Amino acid sequence: MSEMFKAKPLFLVLLTFVTLTGIYQIRKLQLFQKCTDSRYYVGLNSSWRRHIPLIEPKHANSTTKPTEIACKPYQHIVLLKTHKTGSTTMSLILQRYGFLRNLTFASPKRGHIISHTHFNRKQVLPGTYDLLVNHVRYNRTEMEAVMKPDTKYITIIRDPSTQLESVFGYFQLFNPLHLQNEQNPYRTFMSKPQYFLDRYPEFRQRSYLRNPLLYDFGLDHVQQLNRTLLNETIRKIETEFDLIMLQEYFNESLLLLKKLFCWEWDDILYITKTVRIASLRYNVSDKIREDARKWCASDAQLYDHFKVILLEKLKNYGPELEKDLKILEFKLNQTMYECTLPDKTPNIKDRSYWPIANLKHNNTLCPYMMKSAKEFARTVRNKQIVKSSVKTKKVLKPLSLTRRKRNKKLSRRRKKNG
Repeated sequence: MSEMFKAKPLFLVLLTFVTLTGIYQIRKLQLFQKCTDSRYYVGLNSSWRRHIPLIEPKHANSTTKPTEIACKPYQHIVLLKTHKTGSTTMSLILQRYGFLRNLTFASPKRGHIISHTHFNRKQVLPGTYDLLVNHVRYNRTEMEAVMKPDTKYITIIRDPSTQLESVFGYFQLFNPLHLQNEQNPYRTFMSKPQYFLDRYPEFRQRSYLRNPLLYDFGLDHVQQLNRTLLNETIRKIETEFDLIMLQEYFNESLLLLKKLFCWEWDDILYITKTVRIASLRYNVSDKIREDARKWCASDAQLYDHFKVILLEKLKNYGPELEKDLKILEFKLNQTMYECTLPDKTPNIKDRSYWPIANLKHNNTLCPYMMKSAKEFARTVRNKQIVKSSVKTKKVLKPLSLTRRKRNKKLSRRRKKNG
């Protein structure tokens, strides 16, 4: 009888444990389902959210495969940023990688954009750098003047049928085109795009409204319509770039990058940010998507050319591709749950949904994962300024502090004069 009473508490403990474990797993499943339907994941391509595995895949914690030959991580890289293609996510991956390894960046003197024009060595501080990841237009000769000799060049592109709508919405181009009162400004613009460009010829982001990819690659609009020059430019890009990623195959592209640079899994992890808010998205019919490809025919030719090349590279990746995708996407989910609170309504920041940071995380990468492009650019620049001060024994102040003091002086002057 006494043995039965002793066994009963043990049974209750086991029952409680099993019940709580079951509740935890159900809650975990609900959160995974919620994260895939959350507003800040709306519009992501299938590659970014195809696998939501709840069981850790085999080899998920391995750094190298047994059959892989040891290689040295590659660290001299130029990322040509393009507009609304996932290039900000790519730049954050590279900024995190470089910052944690004390690599040097060809950084903008202020802000997070080096230039809206062709890159020029005078746009950054004198020196030879490991990484260049901020917005510029492509200029190979000038880039080579500030980069290490063995630098690899990468970029990311997107199908014009979706990129143009994303550019139009995110940059709120309905304002300079005076279409803000239209029910669907993008549809109105696409009904006669040349008419609107002719009617409003002067505004800075006008270049994004036709063939924005080739514009970032350095071709002006008249040049983009020159068929001979276009073909030459595509051949030149194929020769000069080591990897052209596709937004529609983002995770697959990251696997190719990991192999190319001999990086570890943690090096290619990211948290999705800067996804446009719902009010800046437009319903787009198949006809409008088709019209966008015709309107951006030169970009479409560029995209189609490199899509064939990327798919061939994925085919040559071998049977490990699906397994590696599952490992990557398991790690992405794991990172999201450690660094963010996916069951919380995201913040709206700079026209985008931003996940809520998990302040109780145990992951040392989380603080870097949650930084914006502007924050990272400032962090990198200030670190390099301090490093330069130590080398030259000259006291240089971070630009952010200098700007703050200047603003205070201006404020005092205004009060004095007013």
